[in-house]
Amino acid sequence: MTDLTEKPSNSSQNFVPVCAIGASAGGVAALQTMFRLIAPDLGLAYVVILHLSPDEPSALREILSVCTRMPVYQIEDTPTLMANCVYVIPPDRELVIEGDSIAARPFTEPRGKRAPIDMFFRSVAVARGDGVAIVLTGAGTDGSLGVTAVKEAGGVIMVQDPAEAAFPSMPRNAIATGAADFVAPIARLIEHLTEVAGSKDAVRSLDVKGSASDLRRIVC
Repeated sequence: MTDLTEKPSNSSQNFVPVCAIGASAGGVAALQTMFRLIAPDLGLAYVVILHLSPDEPSALREILSVCTRMPVYQIEDTPTLMANCVYVIPPDRELVIEGDSIAARPFTEPRGKRAPIDMFFRSVAVARGDGVAIVLTGAGTDGSLGVTAVKEAGGVIMVQDPAEAAFPSMPRNAIATGAADFVAPIARLIEHLTEVAGSKDAVRSLDVKGSASDLRRIVC
């Protein structure tokens, strides 16, 4: 089990840069739009955390597979992340990461208290201290604690413009933390993601604040 009180370790290793994407209500359509726009060669590993029904199979892998030329995998066992690949959460599981290994495990919290987006974002902050965290449409507050952790660890935070989101609560709560580097419609976020992916420091370094400061601005 990942101890989320630990500090990031092994920061000097050349891990695959991670782009963690959290969404809830309305998220499937937002994710389809996003992956239609993302170039397949940015060098990132995309990990998608969507609130899923715990009692039904998920078709998310198949849905996203028709929106991108990148391979899309539902996480089983403990795969090693690869660049230019998409990994989606399976039903009734939470995700944690260590280095380039990612695991789907039974939830540690009961229903009603589960926050899989926060869990994975915080895991990225602890185990990696790098990367990009994106919050898309959704109801509730899941992701707010996680974006704060990723930002404090040196990552880059992007949030869908609440005016565009089908359900604006999650984006609004993420913005309210003050951690967001970019707030914009999805199409504009992808432009920022492309810029950030081109900066090695912005996706790998624990001290991203200095090297990427010129990229950090809020887009209303």
